[in-house]
Amino acid sequence: MKIKFLNISCFVLLFSIQVLPQQFSTGSPEWLVDKFFSKASFPDKANYLSGEMLNYADDPTIGEELKGEREISFHQIKSTINKIDFAVEVKHDQKVIDFYCYLIKQDNAWKIFAIRRFLLPDFIYIVRDSLSELSSLSSNDSSFYLSLKLFTMSDKDLKNYLKTNLNKFEELVNYFNSNMGEEVDKGLISVGCNAIYGDQIYPGCVFIQILTFENMEAGFIQAADSVLLPEISVGKFIYIEEVSAGWFIYRMM
Repeated sequence: MKIKFLNISCFVLLFSIQVLPQQFSTGSPEWLVDKFFSKASFPDKANYLSGEMLNYADDPTIGEELKGEREISFHQIKSTINKIDFAVEVKHDQKVIDFYCYLIKQDNAWKIFAIRRFLLPDFIYIVRDSLSELSSLSSNDSSFYLSLKLFTMSDKDLKNYLKTNLNKFEELVNYFNSNMGEEVDKGLISVGCNAIYGDQIYPGCVFIQILTFENMEAGFIQAADSVLLPEISVGKFIYIEEVSAGWFIYRMM
């Protein structure tokens, strides 16, 4: 399983509806997410788990581990008839932790079949914090520091960054599409990203990679239509969410 349920020391689709903790219909997708992440007790949770999550039926949920002392918000990032994916933000001890919760409908009942978290190794956060303490940085170090900040940002902050710098990202894509190599390199540096590329598996999408570590990658996607996007899955694109028309953020594991 690619998730550590809780590691407070590390910070780490199409249509989004913000959902704050409240009363939900028992057994509904929102009720399940709220119960798992928010409530201090979920005694019958095994009845609402499926797939790999059954291996962790005896382990405490996020809500049980935090004993309800947290603030959570969540929203759908993709929904079909038999599958719903949620992005969940947990605030605890002045830190934000992003989770991704995947539900499936089995025998007319909703169940959680996987949870993921984009949890990077400790040394990446240590390098980022070390660079932040330096009084001056070279141009290369400054660019790398910006990339590390983006790589370790919360989903909310990363979305805000894209919105704030959307003009720069649009210019970068125009340079890329026009094969203007030198301008592409400058554009990547200006937005703190490492690469821009197309993928024949996903025609119509331009990927702007922040950084990558082993199988972990985060960045931005420009696509004319959401139907062109990769599928959200527990094994690759664990998170894709639209930020502005034709612009998305993504995380891979």
